[in-house]
Amino acid sequence: MAEPTIKDLMEMMKSFQTELSSVKANMANMQDKPSSSSTNSSGGREEPPRDLDRPPRFQKLDFPRFDGTTDPMLFINKCESYFRQQRTMAEERVWMAS
Repeated sequence: MAEPTIKDLMEMMKSFQTELSSVKANMANMQDKPSSSSTNSSGGREEPPRDLDRPPRFQKLDFPRFDGTTDPMLFINKCESYFRQQRTMAEERVWMAS
């Protein structure tokens, strides 16, 4: 296979620049539109909207403990359920679990 010429490289750069401009425009459009569904780090599950004007009502629930003998996914699912019930923000979860 022959080495690309400078002309070929320039054409490829122009093509990349056009594609990049298109991606930037699409990103700007996506940011402008209010999204009806948001994904997060918990496997794409949606969290209920937090009421910022009043604190969440904490229920008297104990955080699940992992004993090492059961399936770890069961423990992780219990933890995620706990966080959803407590309406814990993603950035507070590690602190809350510790």
